[in-house]
Amino acid sequence: MSAIEFKAFGGSHQNKERLINMWVRGQLINEYGESSGVGISSLSKTLCNDWVVRGSRILENTVYKNIDVSAVDIRNYYNKNIGAFKRQKDWIRMFSVILETEDEAINAVKTLKNVGRKEHVPLSQNHLSWLALVREGDLMPQLNKTVFNGRAGVVGPTKTRFGFHVTHVVDYYPAGSLAGLDEVYDKIASALYLTKRREKYKALIDSLYTNADIYINETLLVGE
Repeated sequence: MSAIEFKAFGGSHQNKERLINMWVRGQLINEYGESSGVGISSLSKTLCNDWVVRGSRILENTVYKNIDVSAVDIRNYYNKNIGAFKRQKDWIRMFSVILETEDEAINAVKTLKNVGRKEHVPLSQNHLSWLALVREGDLMPQLNKTVFNGRAGVVGPTKTRFGFHVTHVVDYYPAGSLAGLDEVYDKIASALYLTKRREKYKALIDSLYTNADIYINETLLVGE
């Protein structure tokens, strides 16, 4: 790799060092991309002169390309850190629907109590509704007070400025209970993926620094 001469950025010495390190890493990654056959096309270079963005594209097409987070990885992480998934507040899995009139809402309550989940789809076809996993305190105050009553079941109608809410609390999870793997699966997968990205990035940068011939012209680092 050819020597790299850095032209100084303005600002404090600490800021200059940070920018130098960022710039050098960007140059190393861009040269790595060229040597790996995943260089940026001329058109892309014109559209994407930012070396940070260009470097990101190279990383996505090389070291980040085949990162795999398996179901086994996720389950092992969950089992090893199960205490971290203890609920600090009450949670519920709920279906909520908004009706225009109180009479409609009262009828919906009766139907949900008699039919249960089978009525979710019919109600959803004609009214604003949603199915969600919700933590206590995340809903509007009137609705929060109604649905977090310590048990599953149908509650309402609850009047808000949007209309009359009828809620089917499908599952109730008290504070202190453990979130199931299905609830936190995607969150764990994302965390493990980002961890593997950081590890691969560090390994690549360490390797490139080891093999690079970097020259920084110290005389250009004098403040303005």
